[in-house]
Amino acid sequence: MTDRPKKGIPASKKKKVEKTNPGLHYLYLLFIVIVALIAYIPSLNNDFVNWDDIIYVMNNDMIKSISLENFTKIWSSFWMGNYHPVTLLSFAFDYHLFQMTPHGYHYHNLILHLVNTALVYFFCYHLFNKNTTIASIVALLFAIHPMHVESVAWISERKDLLYTLYFLLASISYIFYCRSKKTGYFLLAILCFIISLLAKAQAVTLPFVLLLIDYFLSRKLTIMSILEKVPFFLLALAGGIVAIFAQKADNSINAVGLTGFSSIFYGFYSIWFYFYKLILPFHLNCLYEYPFTAAGNVPLYVYLSPVIIIFLGVILFFTWKKQPYITFGLLFFLFVISPVLQFLPVGQAIVADRYSYIPYIGLFIIAAFAYEHLRKKINTNRRGMITTGGLAVFFLFFILTWSRAAVWKDSVSLWTDVMEKNPKSITAYINRGYIYNQDPYKLYDKAIKDCNDGLKIDSNAFKLYINRGTSFRKLAMYDLALADFSKAIQKNPKSYDTYLDRGILYTDQFSKYDLGIKDFREFLKYSPNNKDANYNMGVAFYKKGVYDSSLVYTLKAIAIYKEYSLAHYLSALLYSMKNDYVNAYFHGSQAQQLGFAIDTELLNGWRVKANIPSTPTMK
Repeated sequence: MTDRPKKGIPASKKKKVEKTNPGLHYLYLLFIVIVALIAYIPSLNNDFVNWDDIIYVMNNDMIKSISLENFTKIWSSFWMGNYHPVTLLSFAFDYHLFQMTPHGYHYHNLILHLVNTALVYFFCYHLFNKNTTIASIVALLFAIHPMHVESVAWISERKDLLYTLYFLLASISYIFYCRSKKTGYFLLAILCFIISLLAKAQAVTLPFVLLLIDYFLSRKLTIMSILEKVPFFLLALAGGIVAIFAQKADNSINAVGLTGFSSIFYGFYSIWFYFYKLILPFHLNCLYEYPFTAAGNVPLYVYLSPVIIIFLGVILFFTWKKQPYITFGLLFFLFVISPVLQFLPVGQAIVADRYSYIPYIGLFIIAAFAYEHLRKKINTNRRGMITTGGLAVFFLFFILTWSRAAVWKDSVSLWTDVMEKNPKSITAYINRGYIYNQDPYKLYDKAIKDCNDGLKIDSNAFKLYINRGTSFRKLAMYDLALADFSKAIQKNPKSYDTYLDRGILYTDQFSKYDLGIKDFREFLKYSPNNKDANYNMGVAFYKKGVYDSSLVYTLKAIAIYKEYSLAHYLSALLYSMKNDYVNAYFHGSQAQQLGFAIDTELLNGWRVKANIPSTPTMK
């Protein structure tokens, strides 16, 4: 059974589609959504993690105030090697509601996943002639497959959830257009595709999915059917070009230094990985690093991986006409996952659980049809065994998803999990050591141990020196901190953030203002609009006694971030030294309003000297 529309058959002779009780139809969907909700309950108590959440949310000033300036930045900036303004706007929405409470962000992610689950159901329901069995199986697999936990439990992967939502809406709209020929559905599909592209660049594969829908619906290849795809392909081309520029701007392309020849084989290896994890989703990891031999070479099994193309080619050859659901599902998977197969290496991970979020829908479709076909072929008395086996798989996936969602509880839990599965992961030592240095942990001894253990594996891992230097600074062991920051810069002269850390150390602890200024200048070459670097440059000049230069940098810090209380206070001091009490009082008042504990007598003194009358609330 294919559930594929047949051409050239009189309506009276066509196989009647089994009508489903509308109430039962929605009851299936409600059950699936409830199961998904329960499976992801552990994620609702999770915290932020130091795996992009710090950059996307915690330290992202663009999302922290609703203003024309921030709105413009969101639409005009590449962020973390991506261009996805819709994703950033969703974080701005969350911040407006929840501030720095992570649970609200997790609720938002889960709601999006539940909506996507419903859309997967409707996509299959309408594509496969209202077959509730197929739609239910695919939606349930999508809802609770353990490989999808990363996209839901990780706040920063909001982009997966958003692009999927509009990707599916575009696909469903296109199905309605094919069946009704109403232009409104076609235009809605284009609009949803644009929004999907603005949420994540992986949406560029939608035009190929539309071609697959044409194939499954047996639409004739006409000039009109070709022309109607042109807007989609043009949008996909534009989205792909923007994505490449965004990755180049972030220096993410070929970050591991592969040759073009070896990257091809790693791309084929990725396909094997996703098929394997589809069936056996155990030992999942948030970071799958490239496999290399002890000598740093490409393993033999990676070179053998292109065999899978021959295998898949044979399957497609024999199923193209007789089992179109296999062709549809397999090509759906391959088309949608193709941008992240690392034929063009991007980032440090060869594969990622999150990349399977939409592509697995194609493989779930094959599994659903295979299950239905098997139940109809076997003896009626044995169907119960097949049903029991299917339920056992769903229950296993449910348990695995529940436990995997809990792994994302916080940064320590996440990176400890990575270390257990890959004890040589330098990234895990770096990220867990980093979080040990932060509030509320402040476990500096554990951070130092992680750094020491990591340096035994790779003595050139400059970030470990940075983390250890931070631990020493927190412990007031300033000489050791300075040595580690200097070592980090020696290992990687482009470690610009370390210039800022070392400059602050020179300025605040060693009174070596010229060295501090030199480090701040080095950092500002890399990030001239960093508010903290400009403020600390102002502090260094202030302590050195060069007040005019101090004021220039301090005011620039305020221009970058108007709510910078420390910069306002320092500006007030500098203006008072110039006998400009009007500006001294203005900046002092701003500092006080922003929460800085300024001396009230000092502030009133500036007010009096500026001849500014007191207000009723002023003491």
